[in-house]
Amino acid sequence: MKSVLILGAGISGLGAAHVLLRHDVKVLISDLKDSIHDKKEKEALTALGAVFRFGPQSVDLLDGVDTVVVSPVIPRENPIVSEAFNRHIDVISEVELAYRVTKAPILAITGTNGKTTTTTLLGSMVSRSGKPFALAGNLGISLSREAELVPADGVIAAEVSSFQLEFIKTFKPRAAVILNITPDHLERHHTMEAYMAAKARIFENMDDSDCLLLNDDDAYTPALKKKAETHTHVCLLSTSHKVEEGAFLDGDTLVLRRKGKEIRLCSVKELKLKGMQNYEDVLAASFLAYEGGVPVDVIVSAMKDFSSLPNRIEYVRTLHDVEYYNDSKATNTDAAIKGMSAFNKPVILIAGGYDKGTPLEDFMKDVKKHTKHLILLGAAADRFEKAARAAGVSSIYRVSSMKEAVLKGQQLAEAGDIVILSPACSSFDMYHNMEERGMDFKRIVKSLT
Repeated sequence: MKSVLILGAGISGLGAAHVLLRHDVKVLISDLKDSIHDKKEKEALTALGAVFRFGPQSVDLLDGVDTVVVSPVIPRENPIVSEAFNRHIDVISEVELAYRVTKAPILAITGTNGKTTTTTLLGSMVSRSGKPFALAGNLGISLSREAELVPADGVIAAEVSSFQLEFIKTFKPRAAVILNITPDHLERHHTMEAYMAAKARIFENMDDSDCLLLNDDDAYTPALKKKAETHTHVCLLSTSHKVEEGAFLDGDTLVLRRKGKEIRLCSVKELKLKGMQNYEDVLAASFLAYEGGVPVDVIVSAMKDFSSLPNRIEYVRTLHDVEYYNDSKATNTDAAIKGMSAFNKPVILIAGGYDKGTPLEDFMKDVKKHTKHLILLGAAADRFEKAARAAGVSSIYRVSSMKEAVLKGQQLAEAGDIVILSPACSSFDMYHNMEERGMDFKRIVKSLT
């Protein structure tokens, strides 16, 4: 690479710029608007030779360019990306760039739900082992910027999204996991087949020296397994039954099986994390850590100490014997199902937001099964209410704000109840992101009397 166009001046784009400039590459960074909060970083990149162009984008950005690095939000249909392909210019993601510049093995995590919890826990396990490491990727840390600094004897824990995997070429993890695949991001991928194909790219360059972990309880795994076995060694993950090789839950005990060896880790009763989704995440992180050479005692110690992340079935407070949980990260229906079913009793569910257009029939069957009351807000409320009533959900309330939703939840709750924000939607109709939505929910809950 001699001259690179970076499309998108977000975390991944700026991280890629730092890496490329260290390799004496000519860098042009383009974005529709200048939303860089850290002006010192912009000044530093400019001083190193980066050129910024903000505003309307045209194909003349490609003149003299041999590579385009695309940020995750930019789809293949983008006019600049399409023209780059027409001109036979190399188009890659920052994940691909990270692989090209790192010396360390990558342990990669993808899937619809649970990626950030699994990746963060894996990072904790590797960190406790004393190995040099990086924790980066789709969780808001530039993978290329971090990966380049990890020596060959270190380990990289990388969360990778379907958006990032769309534009890989040589990316090859030492071990990887696809946690699950459920309807999501159809506004980008258009079909489930295309979404699954993007996730499957995680193993397309892997070989028999590598290892892929697939969720044997997931409906898409048979198709993925058939395809993956032509590339690499496949192990399985399950919380419902034992597997020949991989990771599973045996009663309440977390177990790894690898190369004829069975390792019984600990009981789920010893974990701070609760719920089957979390147990899957713990098993996946443990498996990858083991593949990465982390000692078993270190793996067990880290998993016992690990607490839930913000916005992921996050306990907020108990008031008048009613528990409140923030699950703002549940931006799709499958995540919301796992949020409300994490408890052994019906909940009061706050849902709705920016509508992704995913099917609701199965989701509303679970809503009927797991909830006492359903509180709806946001742009999706009309469609959600219609689907809920069609599924036989009878106790439905419509509100216009998060404050109204929380107050309605408090009004409906009885001693021993649980109120959970698990939206099954993105946040962009009312908030900048799901973190802001979760913070608003917690602020309002903490103000209740």
